[in-house]
Amino acid sequence: MTRYYLVLDVGTTGIKALIFSQDLQIVDRTYERIKKSHPGRGWVEQSPQEIVATSQRVLRKVVRQSRIPLKALLALGITNQRETTIVWDCKTGRPVYPAIVWEDKRTAKICARMRREKLEAIVRRKTGLAIDPYFSATKIEWILKHAVRNLSHPSFILPSGRGGKRFSPLPGGGVREGDLLFGTVDTWVLWNLLEGQPHLTDWTNASRTLLYNIRTLEWDDDLLNMFSVPRAMLPKAQPSQSKFGILRQDIIGTRLPVLTVCGDQQASMYGVGTQAGSTKATYGTGTFLVQNLGSKFVLKKPFFTTLMPGKKQPGFALEAKIEGSGAAVDKVLHDNDKLDKALTRIAKAVDVYLKKLPIRPKALVIDGGITKDGLMVEIQASVSRVKVRRQTTDDGTALGVAKLLTS
Repeated sequence: MTRYYLVLDVGTTGIKALIFSQDLQIVDRTYERIKKSHPGRGWVEQSPQEIVATSQRVLRKVVRQSRIPLKALLALGITNQRETTIVWDCKTGRPVYPAIVWEDKRTAKICARMRREKLEAIVRRKTGLAIDPYFSATKIEWILKHAVRNLSHPSFILPSGRGGKRFSPLPGGGVREGDLLFGTVDTWVLWNLLEGQPHLTDWTNASRTLLYNIRTLEWDDDLLNMFSVPRAMLPKAQPSQSKFGILRQDIIGTRLPVLTVCGDQQASMYGVGTQAGSTKATYGTGTFLVQNLGSKFVLKKPFFTTLMPGKKQPGFALEAKIEGSGAAVDKVLHDNDKLDKALTRIAKAVDVYLKKLPIRPKALVIDGGITKDGLMVEIQASVSRVKVRRQTTDDGTALGVAKLLTS
């Protein structure tokens, strides 16, 4: 009997479910968009409940439409938008606040104050990251300060650029801090879809929180104190290739082991290669350039250093991001002249980082929605004067998870 792997890709704009054959061919896929809201200037939020409900629907749909026998499915792997922050009550399962998306800028002033206090060198040495609202730590701190503190009131108003937004409290008039759990999107999906509600994450997602020491592979007390985050809220972090639990039978009609969890950009990088110097660019909601460093920890501005997936010991990678590229392209899709200009601007932004990488790449592998028509290959190659090739599929993040499942 031919065997297959199921992959759930929980992105920022939408959620995909794909079925891969053992030789890494996509057999079937389905996709649904998810909404983002902007309740204040620089604020970006999503519904945690919509993320779970949509994940369930796409998993069921792809299994049903593929007509593959359930017994032919070997395992499930998950990849996800990173840094997006969810805090929920472990007793009721209800989020205390909407998911604060990685793009959200509301904690920019907090980050600026911490940088003025000369804390960034400590953070960078332990996490490989900068103190930036992009990452999870200040998002957690904000939720604890603004949402949880106010949940004991009949209703409460959170400040925003548009005059405030009113929320209702959880049943019972409040929540105790000891009942709160934090998770990035992978943790939230695992807790909601797996038997026994495991509170878990993997190394790659943990490495994007500003709370995880990527050299010791531990939640770091100095960082927890710095960002005022209780340790009890945090999930257990484990290898990206390990057993995370069992998908509940009611989700797709059979119990299925979850054997891989990996942040989307690291998954995409793994899909390209594990050798030091392998380099990829993913053009999606944001554009992300990543170079694999192998086993060597390197700090190099203007890049972040992050973890790569592994079974026993993770490797390291350098990463840079260019925000807003997906939205910029969406606006000009039907105007060829403007589209070329938008793609060229993105290519030039990528090229700035390419020139600063420690290893000059022999080739740049690209994937993501913007690369579908092949035009980005030509433009990036022309701008950067480097060999550029498309990944074998636009779904490079899902391909990386499938490779992790089969390796």
